[in-house]
Amino acid sequence: ILIRLSKLCVQNKKCRNQHQRLLKNMGAHSVVLDLLQIPYEKLLEAETMRHIFMNNYHLCSEISERAVQHFVRCVETHGRHVEYLRFLQTIVKADGKYVKKCQDMVMTELINGGEDVLIFYNDRASFPILLHMMCSERDRGDESGPLAYHITLVELLAACTEGKNVYTEIKCNSLLPLDDIVRVVTHDDCIPEVKIAYVNFVNHCYVDTEVEMKEIYTSNHIWKLFENFLVDMARACNTTTDRKHADTSLEKCVTESVMSIVSGFFSSPFSDNSTSLQTHQPVFIQLLQSAFRVYNCTWPSPAQKASVESCIRTLAEVAKNRGIAIPVDLDSQVNTLFMKSHSNMVQRAAMGWRLSARSGPRFKEALGGPAWDYRNIIEKLQDVVASLEQQFSPMMQAEFSVLVDVLYSPELLFPEGSDARIRCGAFMSKLINHTKKLMEKEEKLCIKILQTLREMLEKKDSFVEEVIFFNF
Repeated sequence: ILIRLSKLCVQNKKCRNQHQRLLKNMGAHSVVLDLLQIPYEKLLEAETMRHIFMNNYHLCSEISERAVQHFVRCVETHGRHVEYLRFLQTIVKADGKYVKKCQDMVMTELINGGEDVLIFYNDRASFPILLHMMCSERDRGDESGPLAYHITLVELLAACTEGKNVYTEIKCNSLLPLDDIVRVVTHDDCIPEVKIAYVNFVNHCYVDTEVEMKEIYTSNHIWKLFENFLVDMARACNTTTDRKHADTSLEKCVTESVMSIVSGFFSSPFSDNSTSLQTHQPVFIQLLQSAFRVYNCTWPSPAQKASVESCIRTLAEVAKNRGIAIPVDLDSQVNTLFMKSHSNMVQRAAMGWRLSARSGPRFKEALGGPAWDYRNIIEKLQDVVASLEQQFSPMMQAEFSVLVDVLYSPELLFPEGSDARIRCGAFMSKLINHTKKLMEKEEKLCIKILQTLREMLEKKDSFVEEVIFFNF
């Protein structure tokens, strides 16, 4: 029955919101919660509950404190099972949006659960256990084992702080300090899966935060992480060309988690006042060099390339604004990359539209299927508009310069001696007199005309050379 309920909520990895709502209205989730009180391992019930709430923001917003408490107590009474934490992950973020109410409730209950729920292997006795598990193929492959639980727990804490939540940020700071994070991430035995979870935690709990976490900007912790990332990026770039033996977890760590935290740190408004960048310029330049090297590898997917390119743009902009000298050859390569990216922007957007038009179902929404991805359409439209503005701006200025000439000497539009040429005399004075009459009823139009005339006076001389060029 529980398996059938799960399939009813999620089919082919797609959530069926109406069925989820129907089951909740019928009280199916309450029945499952009652089953959770029976003293046995209830992993299937946890999976069913996860499917009822998966990617359904409205249902997650309505979840009761009792449900959250049940799953934390299941961890306390039935053991540290990943399935319980995955349900909690499901309710703190749905449809790409963060459910702050659930973030606060989950964080409160996790802290109330204490050491029975929260295990970080960050003391002298337990840290070797974490290292042993990361070195053990058996532990790494056990999706329900203690290593998987620890990774999922760190991911859950990161999800509770994602979207800037000052309450959960402060709580997580005390649970997992930077000293412990750096010790794990920079250890030679740290595996990519653990590193991804920890780096994302740092990003959401210390960098992309609602309030400034001064420690990350004043200490050397972040720079120790950056130096370790340089090693990871070099390993990813030197990987074998045989994709069957590629370390895809390391590649994901480098192109997604690493690029995200590097971009987030240097684009954060709190980093502007930090003086640590001036004393770590060599590491900064190496980050830019390594990111560019990763970008030029053959294995990154289009999404991964976009993430790396965004990081390169951020670093290049910071270098420009902070006066950091970049090697000439690197600066030239980065500029060439941006020029190619800009020239392909319109083509990529147009191609994306064509593919969407061909493959996108025109009538799915009417049939109960998913609607168009409007946000994706708007983003592509914005890309096209930005590119067209840059391409057509010189032409628009040339047209404006011609308009200036016409307004200054409109009589030149007509043959000499013609009646029209004679009547065009004193055009500017007539325009100004007409503008005065507009003051009473069309004040906005009057102001607009006067602003245009002022712009003409300022730009007439600067347009001379451009007019000659475009006419040529």
